[in-house]
Amino acid sequence: MSVTKMIRAAIYHRVSTLDQDQAGARDELRAAAAARGMTVALEIEETGSGARNDRPGLAKILDAARRNKIDVVIVWKLDRFGRSALDLLANIQILEDQGVRFIAITQGLDVKPNGDAMSKLILTVLSGVATFERELIRERTRLALTKAKAAGKLLGRRVSRDAPQPHVVAALRSAGRSWSSIAHQLACTSSAARRAVTRVAGKGGDAQAAK
Repeated sequence: MSVTKMIRAAIYHRVSTLDQDQAGARDELRAAAAARGMTVALEIEETGSGARNDRPGLAKILDAARRNKIDVVIVWKLDRFGRSALDLLANIQILEDQGVRFIAITQGLDVKPNGDAMSKLILTVLSGVATFERELIRERTRLALTKAKAAGKLLGRRVSRDAPQPHVVAALRSAGRSWSSIAHQLACTSSAARRAVTRVAGKGGDAQAAK
């Protein structure tokens, strides 16, 4: 007697400000899983900018794939699963590496790990677009650096010439912050932050904060 394997689906929906019917999209994602005989093992809906690829809900989906908790990821459409072609390809490749299927229901896309010719075609097209996107980013960065150098601009993070307030540095150190973190927050160098509290310690201030 054969036993039918339960297919565990993860539903992921990033809510966009342009979505008019969020509940309808949610219902269609659930219906898509049911129509394919899948059991929803994980359902995540989050509101976040499509410009970020570090959304906590997305991270949970990818983590579930790595831990073999799901067999398929179902989304509304491609742009819900990555901020760009580069990120979308990277996210889908994580799923593929873990043997997890990817479905975008409104676009009829179904990427199966080590799958059929259509799955391979989709990944090939995505890879091509991602490569083109990567080259555009490199070219724009190169042109921006060249333009900045020609204009005599200093490149890199601007560091303040003003000495940081000793009591502010001491408070941040007491809160457990690292020197590099303090320097970044106060727009100064790590050595400038150290000197600020060292001067205070030398005058009878908080010697612990200077460490």
